[in-house]
Amino acid sequence: MRGIGVVAMAGLVLAAGPLRADEITDQLDQARTFYDEGDVGGAIGELEFVLQALRGKLSALLKETFPPAPAGWTASDGAIGGDPTGFLGGSVVERSYREDGGGGAMDARLMTGGGFLQGMAAMMMNPQVLAAQPGARRIRVGRENGVVTYDASGRSGQLVVGLGDGVTLMIEGRDIAGPEPMEALIAAWDVKRVKEIVAP
Repeated sequence: MRGIGVVAMAGLVLAAGPLRADEITDQLDQARTFYDEGDVGGAIGELEFVLQALRGKLSALLKETFPPAPAGWTASDGAIGGDPTGFLGGSVVERSYREDGGGGAMDARLMTGGGFLQGMAAMMMNPQVLAAQPGARRIRVGRENGVVTYDASGRSGQLVVGLGDGVTLMIEGRDIAGPEPMEALIAAWDVKRVKEIVAP
């Protein structure tokens, strides 16, 4: 993803603790050994393991930025996933929120990688596209722009914010009385920390 190089991700992992640092360092050392021996395929294999570990650490850090459950709601522990199809071109970190004693639900996702996701966020922010969407309006999240839509008949909505550097935040709400729960959730998201992680 743009703004996150291998060196930057390695720095995040090394700061996390000696166990993770040893794992990464050992794999890097092994890759160098394979390369010095002329085993380019082996070196590539080790580096792929390093990148996988670095991406996992990055996703775990991003998971920590998710907002706590609003009053009257309960949050899941969250999940980290990838995009094996390559369609989205990145990874997804998500957390679900359920209304206590009610049927309301919200799914919050932090998607990285740019490509399709960033293009979708930019398209939704286009004034002409925004005007053509029933129940859609522009919102501000700190210095960032977002779009929230709500369908009163279906009691459902969606909120999308593009942060740049290939990062998109999305909240989908179901069985909610209005867009307010989604807006309260996005307002509590640690967007500043997200941007620090993806573009240190």
